[in-house]
Amino acid sequence: MLLLLFETGNGRFALDCREVVEIIPLIRLKKIPASPPHVAGIINYHSQAVPVIDLCALTEDVPCRQVYSTRIILVHYPLTEDEDRLVGLVAERVTDVVKSSSSGYRGSGVLIDEALNEYINQPGSEEMVQWFDIRRMLPRGTMEELLDQ
Repeated sequence: MLLLLFETGNGRFALDCREVVEIIPLIRLKKIPASPPHVAGIINYHSQAVPVIDLCALTEDVPCRQVYSTRIILVHYPLTEDEDRLVGLVAERVTDVVKSSSSGYRGSGVLIDEALNEYINQPGSEEMVQWFDIRRMLPRGTMEELLDQ
């Protein structure tokens, strides 16, 4: 499987490339009044309003820095079994695409209800990369409100 690697401040994450629609440069976002701090705003993507989530604000309570490698990752967010919507994810450093086998995943041994508890071992590296499961990492209530559900 192909994985997109990205960073948010102090965190490293991997996302299944099958969930990625496109990676675009960080562009000016339209703010959404009274939205939570991790909702960065919305963008117009091919005449479609797409909400954008700031992953640094979501995971570390600090907005992503605007550096050269900061990108918006457009992904499919599953609403139901048969329906999904586009959502943008701002990440500070979108760094790599790597090929990985599913045998590299393992639980951390730490029980956390709100965050995914699986990590990916990168051969030759002591650094752990957290699996980014869109369904579990993005707050369901916020997503339902943003996507008119």
